Amino acid sequence: MPSSKDNALPLRNINFNNPRLRGLGLEPMTLSELKRKVSADFMVKPERVHLYMLILVTAGQGRHRIDFEDWPMAPGTLVCVRPGQVQQWLTHHHYDADIVLIAPDALPYHSGQQLPQQLSLLRFDEWHTLLSLSPDDAAQLGAEFTRLRHDFEQFDGDELDAALIRHELMSLLLRVARLQRRQQQLDHEPERHSLTYRLFRQALERQFLQQRQVQYYAQSLGYSESTLSRACLAAEGRSAKQVIDRRTALEAQRLLAHSTASVAEVGHQLGFSETTNFIKFFRRLIGVTPKAFRQQK
Repeated sequence: MPSSKDNALPLRNINFNNPRLRGLGLEPMTLSELKRKVSADFMVKPERVHLYMLILVTAGQGRHRIDFEDWPMAPGTLVCVRPGQVQQWLTHHHYDADIVLIAPDALPYHSGQQLPQQLSLLRFDEWHTLLSLSPDDAAQLGAEFTRLRHDFEQFDGDELDAALIRHELMSLLLRVARLQRRQQQLDHEPERHSLTYRLFRQALERQFLQQRQVQYYAQSLGYSESTLSRACLAAEGRSAKQVIDRRTALEAQRLLAHSTASVAEVGHQLGFSETTNFIKFFRRLIGVTPKAFRQQK
C-alpha cells in the first residue's frame, strides 16, 4: 500500500511504504481493492507519487488526471505514472483496473542481480502516459498482471519466491516498453533521446529544486554547456536552460494548483529569494501570473 507524509507545502506525497514488502518494492492490487482500503476523502485529493504506477483498465469508463490533463480510461487502456507526477483519482467515474505500484529503488533490485542492459532498455523517460492497446495486447498484458498477482499472493518472504516475482515484474515492464516503442514507431517519432539528454533529465529531476544553472549540470555530468544544449535541442527543441525553466515552471503549477501555499511560499520552495522574481519567471513561462493561474484551477 502507498502511504502519505506531510509536506511543508500541503500537497500530499505518496511513497511506497509496506514493511512486509520492502524487499520486493512492488505491490499489485485492483482499483476496487484500493478504494476499499482508503477513505473516499483520501482517494479524491491530488497526490504527488514517489513511485512508478501502471494502471491497466479492465472494465467501465472514466478519466484519470495527471499533471493538469484528464486521460480517458476504458478497457484496454494502460496508464503509466512516473515518480514526481501529480495525479488525482476521479472517483465519480466508474471503472476498474489492475494496478502495480513499484518503488523506484526496486529498479535495479536490492540483490543487484538485474542486468543493467535490461534496465536501460526500459527508457521510462520516453514512455507515453497513455497507451490504447489492441485486444490481443491487452490480453497478453493482463496475463502478465495476473501471473504477477498470483505469485505475489503466495509470497511469504522466501528468497526464491522474491526472485520469481522480480523476474515477472521485469517481464511485465519489458513488455510495456515494447508496446511503448511500437507506439512511438506508429507515431513516427524519431529515435531522439540521446544518452546525454537522458542523463541530464535524470539529474535535473533529482536536483532542480537546488540547482537551476546549466553550468552545474554540465560540470557534474562531464559535458560542456553547449553539448547539453545541443542534446536538448535535438530531443525537444529547447536549450538546456529552457528545459530547466520548464521543469521549474511545472513544479510551480503543481504547487499552485494542488496546495494552499501562498505565492511567496511556492516561490521560496522553488529557490526564488524574491517573490517578484518568481512572479516574473512564472508569467514569462506560463503566460499568466501565479495568482491568475491559481484562480483558473
